[in-house]
Amino acid sequence: MARVLAERHLASGHTAWVAMSEIVDGDMAVSDLKTREKSIQEASLSLVEHNAGLAIPSSQHWSFLTQIHGSKNIEVKENESVLGLEGDALFTAQERKVLTIQVADCVPIALVSDSGAIAAIHAGWKGLLNGVIENASEVLQDKFPGDQAAVIGPHIGPCCYEYGRKDLDSFIEAFGASVVGVTDSSTDSLDLMAIVRVILEKRGIEIEYRDGSCTSCDSKFWSYRSNGTQKRQSLLAWIEKN
Repeated sequence: MARVLAERHLASGHTAWVAMSEIVDGDMAVSDLKTREKSIQEASLSLVEHNAGLAIPSSQHWSFLTQIHGSKNIEVKENESVLGLEGDALFTAQERKVLTIQVADCVPIALVSDSGAIAAIHAGWKGLLNGVIENASEVLQDKFPGDQAAVIGPHIGPCCYEYGRKDLDSFIEAFGASVVGVTDSSTDSLDLMAIVRVILEKRGIEIEYRDGSCTSCDSKFWSYRSNGTQKRQSLLAWIEKN
């Protein structure tokens, strides 16, 4: 079932919610809008059913992107939703506007600002090299100044993300040696969480919550790396006035 990862009470008088869908909540891939509408309605109902007292905004207020492994940010403004525009981060200060990020190994991240704003970020290896977290944090800070905290959803772990040593060089150069991990079969791997941690520390962003599940290991999640699936789970983030 879908799970609430964080409930953060903000200095602005808002509460920020971050949740994560699982396989049992349905495929959240964006390839077909009609299927997508059905999936987000089902996920919304599942969240309500399994989290008593949590009022999930209706699916008509949900936004999603056509994710392209870049660093573009798109703002969700008043009286609108984003439906499939190209980008890899959404942000808003509007109440009850649900930002969604679809993943099947990449790192889903929510940035929560004490000013009463939130961002949702799709961070794969390309996006991390392209500065997707830094760009989203800077845009959020510029428009809605305030301390930020990060909520990190499940993603592939170094136990399963095998990488050739030569291919790791660009990550070591950019983020340091801590990004090199070891798989369960004792080969070199890329540690996406180590990269995320380096970036957040440089920006002074605390980690509110981190889901330590590996999407390749854990049967509750889809994993592109393990079997090439086109199906996706989704991170959901929104704010409400207290």
